[in-house]
Amino acid sequence: MKAGKVLAICCRPENHDDFVAIGKRIIRKAPEIAVVIKPINYHPNELDPALQHFPLLNLYLVNPPQVIPARGNTLFVKKIDKFEQYQHYTLANISTPKTIEYEIGQKIDIDEWGEYVFLKARNLSHSKNSFLVPTKYILNIEPYFKKLGLSKKMLLQKFIYTGENANHYRILNLLGEPLYCVKVNNPYALILPSTLDEVFNNNTAQTSLKNIDLKFKLEIREDVLNFSRKVYDIFSRQPLQGIDILADYKKNLFVLEGNQGGHVWTFSRQDSQLRAAVGRAALLTQFNAFDIACDVLIKKTHELAA
Repeated sequence: MKAGKVLAICCRPENHDDFVAIGKRIIRKAPEIAVVIKPINYHPNELDPALQHFPLLNLYLVNPPQVIPARGNTLFVKKIDKFEQYQHYTLANISTPKTIEYEIGQKIDIDEWGEYVFLKARNLSHSKNSFLVPTKYILNIEPYFKKLGLSKKMLLQKFIYTGENANHYRILNLLGEPLYCVKVNNPYALILPSTLDEVFNNNTAQTSLKNIDLKFKLEIREDVLNFSRKVYDIFSRQPLQGIDILADYKKNLFVLEGNQGGHVWTFSRQDSQLRAAVGRAALLTQFNAFDIACDVLIKKTHELAA
């Protein structure tokens, strides 16, 4: 059958074989779709001339060209500032921890924020420069920040208690469909600091630190999966998102961040703590990830190719 539509996927070299495998599934299931897997410098002008006149969906799972291609419909990953994410989630009534831009020395109301708050760097990963602080001591932390050479401008976030051990869920979401769901636990019982010295020597409150033995467990929670779909939709033109979700002791859900930059395809990431702990095969088989990816890519190609 001749191609009716074209799906062009531009991905990182380490992900190439995964998307070839997904592409073969698409071709078997929807032979009217021509699937092209391209390296990071792809442009639609490179397509076979025989495909030039068919409706096209470009899917960039890497940074796209500076000028978005005029041909076809193009979705691409894009790193989005954390505070901008929180603003969009809040406007869309998606639950997220209350967050403000904060400058060290700024007064806050303990009645509004609770006994503890998180201070975190605006755009660093792996919980770097993230601190759980007793709200009553917030005005006394400047000497510690000076000593550590940290910026005075941070994000301040309401503390969400997730249990005896701090934890969150990571859901890999492709075009609105979860490919896996993993619960990440800090291995140490949570210490609620009572002094500022404890604040800056506490590795029990974060769930993405690289220097501790985080615990990962595949877990299926339908409420978390459905919530991830709603979170995905807020930035629906960013096709691949590693969504982090908190569940408090009452099972209320909050999105922590969406990780829309694209470097979250854990199945082939050699440096991934999650993959090393859980295993590639287990991640793939939890929901049959490549079959889910195949189905959603067929659906979106039919909906969006232009």
